[in-house]
Amino acid sequence: MRLRLLAAAVLTGVAAGLGGAALTELLHAVQHLAFGYTENTFLVGVERAAPLRRVLAVGIGGAVVALGWWAQRRSRRVDEVAARVSVPRALTADAPHLAVGATVVDAVLQIAAVGVGGSLGREGAPRQVGAALGGWLAARLGLPAAQQRTLLACGAGAGLAAVYNVPLGGALFTLELLLASRALRDVVPALVTSGVATVVAWPALSDAPTYQVGRLPAGGAVTVGALLLGPVAGLAGVAFARLTRAAHHRAPAGGRGALAVTVVFTALGAMAIPYPQLLGNGRGLAELAFTGALPLGLAAVLMLLKPLATAACLAGGAAGGLLTPSLATGAALGAAAGGAWTLLWPGAPLGAYAVVGAAALLAVTQRAPVTAVVLVLEFLQGGGSLLGPIVLAVLGATATASVLDRRQVPAVVRPLLRGSRFPHRRRLAPAAAPPGPGGSRGARGAPTRTRPRDGGG
Repeated sequence: MRLRLLAAAVLTGVAAGLGGAALTELLHAVQHLAFGYTENTFLVGVERAAPLRRVLAVGIGGAVVALGWWAQRRSRRVDEVAARVSVPRALTADAPHLAVGATVVDAVLQIAAVGVGGSLGREGAPRQVGAALGGWLAARLGLPAAQQRTLLACGAGAGLAAVYNVPLGGALFTLELLLASRALRDVVPALVTSGVATVVAWPALSDAPTYQVGRLPAGGAVTVGALLLGPVAGLAGVAFARLTRAAHHRAPAGGRGALAVTVVFTALGAMAIPYPQLLGNGRGLAELAFTGALPLGLAAVLMLLKPLATAACLAGGAAGGLLTPSLATGAALGAAAGGAWTLLWPGAPLGAYAVVGAAALLAVTQRAPVTAVVLVLEFLQGGGSLLGPIVLAVLGATATASVLDRRQVPAVVRPLLRGSRFPHRRRLAPAAAPPGPGGSRGARGAPTRTRPRDGGG
């Protein structure tokens, strides 16, 4: 049985890596077609596109994916479709299973939506595909239901690991967020699947870090700034989570949903004329902040507009991830706060505050503080010097969010609170699934081997 589980983990990693690479290539193809560029990053491609093309590319692209979702959902109830392709729902079912065909179709539509500029994360698609293939392989190998559930969750984490080159972050995502487990029987498959998926994706996506930032030194200014930024990021993270949840619940269905997606995407294209950083998952916005190239005033505007753009896409009925939009929002928040803080205590690079803010807000929106810290470190592969400030900010943000909203209490903390006098003692909300079919509702370069792994803007 252990050998079969190990074999299933390896095969799941291979499948998730191939699936993640294929979806990333599809993303790049859609982006190049929509905005007419073949070199450089998505953000540069959008900036060089004519204003009218920005509006038409996003609007027409939105209409196409809206029709795709309408066709997928019209023969079934919305909740039934979501159940067939939702990773969190599959994990809570008696028989863990995702419909492979329907999941792949939904993942392709999510990638297309992000490729034409939808303000959504692209990580939901490879997570879905990896989970569907992992569950399918586990069932074919005759593993018991508990191990099928483990492999399904591991496939989701492996899909994330493959597209972002974050093997440890993908494994922790599986263990902290999906399984809420530290058992060896889950840890080993999670590490194996994420590691294998990452290596399998290297030939197509390269082994470069997602964000090319370099070393960001820490110091007293950044450390004290992180202590102050943590609670602010916690408040912003709760607002982001509430906004996206409300948007998801208000999404129309049927023909009204298809029309709403088209209208929202067209409006987003118009907003991209003055603010091209709004398009895509937010990679371009985050990198500008991490490199200190985001002016204070623009950072303050974008930290408000990016979550609003994401919520608008969800409210229209689009599907996609929330990981990178929340990371970008946190980076803009950190850049804005850092710019103000340097007026009082100068000397530290603005990018350091952006990294700290991104990790803190991501920890709240994902309800996974450990995963958030590791993901940000792996995203940069040069931010180790900021580990202390990052941890301080994440702790402050998580504590603040937990007090403001019991739904934001991380899964790893919940067992410690049961039976205590903490305000959440009597009724801890279950770890809410990220909205939407793919585990997050609503869901992310140049064509060379050294291009950024995350093609979304």
